[in-house]
Amino acid sequence: MHKMQSIRQAAFLLAATMLFLSLASSAFAHATTLWCYVENNRVYVEAFFMGGKKVQDAKVIAVNDKGEKILEGKTDKEGKFNFEPPYQGKMTILLKVDDAHGADFELTEEDFLDAAAETE
Repeated sequence: MHKMQSIRQAAFLLAATMLFLSLASSAFAHATTLWCYVENNRVYVEAFFMGGKKVQDAKVIAVNDKGEKILEGKTDKEGKFNFEPPYQGKMTILLKVDDAHGADFELTEEDFLDAAAETE
């Protein structure tokens, strides 16, 4: 009887571990990645989920260093969005996919200076 109880406990632990791992890998597979860069006086935004799926139709918001919204747009079917910034300096790009998914990326004044130097 004691041996049977040990087998049941082991089976339960194995099932619980498998469930946990499947949920964890599912959550990781949906992690959102945001990449931003400056080129030719434009800010380029690329958004994707881990695994490579493009983030389509997600809200992109640029805010200044005071947290004030300076512009808003949406990613296209390739997970991309670009804009001409109203100024060249520190700003944060926010990606809002839904209530559970999002990301942010900080651009610095140096990013704009480096991009300008590359075009000279």
